[in-house]
Amino acid sequence: MIETEVLSNKILMERIKDSDPKAFGLLYDRLWEQMYVKAYVILGNKNLAKDVVQEVWISFWERCSDIENENVEGYLMNAVRYKVYNQFRNLKNQTALMDDFSKYMKALKYNNVEDVINLDDTEKILNKTIDNLPNKCREVFKLSRYKGLKNNEIATELNISQRTVETHISNALKVLRRNVALSFVLMSSFF
Repeated sequence: MIETEVLSNKILMERIKDSDPKAFGLLYDRLWEQMYVKAYVILGNKNLAKDVVQEVWISFWERCSDIENENVEGYLMNAVRYKVYNQFRNLKNQTALMDDFSKYMKALKYNNVEDVINLDDTEKILNKTIDNLPNKCREVFKLSRYKGLKNNEIATELNISQRTVETHISNALKVLRRNVALSFVLMSSFF
């Protein structure tokens, strides 16, 4: 039997292309931490970093027979970087959607008392959810949404990285979406 440390990444890749799950496991064990650290350093969020790395490994396994890259380590590290940038792009899109929703809610013409009550209830839920966010997350979110500061301005003001600001905003938006959606479901079940 050949020692597993002797197997190069290139040999492991050849075996993975032949659907060898043991070779996949060896490569995974060899590179997972390095990939996670790269994602975490950029994102600043452990859960997001783990998700990114997991998605990369799943995609890698599903597409391994089509991959022609000789440097599998470089390929996987580039895949992590690409996924991280997708996370940032999605964060910007989510922020834009939340802004559009907020503008829409403010521009609504109220047709009846029920509309006013529903909007008032939604606003209370939003405010309560924001107040229950962790301190730093709440502070970042309020500076972004209420004071209109840009991420780099918030980072400078709070002496934190811009990525940390983006992570706090992303986390706040996730909590807000979840709580507002749950509240709408609960409210609609009473009407």
